[in-house]
Amino acid sequence: MDFTSGGTAGPRLDAAALARLDLGTNVWGSLPGAAGAQHAAELFHRAGWRVRRSSWTEFEVENAYAELELTPLQPVLVTGFVDPDRLTDLLAALRATGLSYRLEHEDPEGREHLHHSPDHDT
Repeated sequence: MDFTSGGTAGPRLDAAALARLDLGTNVWGSLPGAAGAQHAAELFHRAGWRVRRSSWTEFEVENAYAELELTPLQPVLVTGFVDPDRLTDLLAALRATGLSYRLEHEDPEGREHLHHSPDHDT
């Protein structure tokens, strides 16, 4: 699938997430199960996320509660924002893609939490 900088149809950050966007980047990690950033973007797109090409090689995926940047390194890096009240929704979405993941999340109090797929070594 070829994504453009204009993006695909799909949900954008909703009012609840936009109200928390001032927290900035609060999630980062890797997707070691992805064959590349394009592959990861395609899996998010199939799951109903909005996808746009943010550079020649990077992709932005977005839905009502999260906006993530996929960087084509090995493994694929992911950074971005998730509404802290819906972190469990993001983790469920990652599990639904079938990708292995390792994420760190900074909560609104500044504490960091590690989350990973069951098949990912800690």
